[in-house]
Amino acid sequence: MAQETVADYDVRSPASRTLLTVISTIATVVLLGGLVLGASLVRRDTRIATADVELGDVSQLVINAGTANVRLVEGEEGVVRIRSRITSGLQKTTYQLGRRGNEIKIVSACKTWLSPGCGVSTTLEVPKGLPIVVKSTSGNVRADSLAEGSLTVRSGSGDLTVADLRVDELDARTGSGDINATFATQPFGLKVNTTSGDIRATVPEGKRSYAVMVSSKSGDISNTLDGEVTNSISVADAGKGFVRAVTTSGDIHLANQ
Repeated sequence: MAQETVADYDVRSPASRTLLTVISTIATVVLLGGLVLGASLVRRDTRIATADVELGDVSQLVINAGTANVRLVEGEEGVVRIRSRITSGLQKTTYQLGRRGNEIKIVSACKTWLSPGCGVSTTLEVPKGLPIVVKSTSGNVRADSLAEGSLTVRSGSGDLTVADLRVDELDARTGSGDINATFATQPFGLKVNTTSGDIRATVPEGKRSYAVMVSSKSGDISNTLDGEVTNSISVADAGKGFVRAVTTSGDIHLANQ
């Protein structure tokens, strides 16, 4: 008589096997992520790079920040003092600084998935009253206590925060990020635009009134600025300032302080 062979088989249901596979995969990913994070923290290194850039005779300063976070403060006439904090992890963060004409360029890169917390944060001391243009791909931009002149910011995805400003005009646009602006004196012009983000601006009370244009396709609007709400800032009278705040998806809050 032939010997009967009984094969082993999995009596669990297909759903149970799938669930176990998913759980195992998640556990493996979490474990690997923890190992990468731990190794990155152990290998974390921060270095400081400084530079002074003599401007010479320029009528405008352009800062091409790339992915770096940037902070602007008021400095000495004719020179830009630059202090960059460069943080690396498992992989070294690249950093280069260049100047061409009236443009200062910051080139930096790191893999955040491999080195969590890596990146570059740069503080620039800029001359008082010089018009400033900041271009950023994905970094945050901050400006504190700048006086006179104008500030223009163009960002692909990053937040803009400005405080205690005394500039004549702020013109800011970001694709994805919040805009927060606080003025110490009344500006002549304020133009802020974000595709996806909230806008908050506070302007002191004073002699100047404003033509105000505000628009949000999906968000709440609060406007208590002194001035006339209009559909176009071109109607501003002589001596009257203008405010234009536009977001596609986000809340807008404009107020006097």
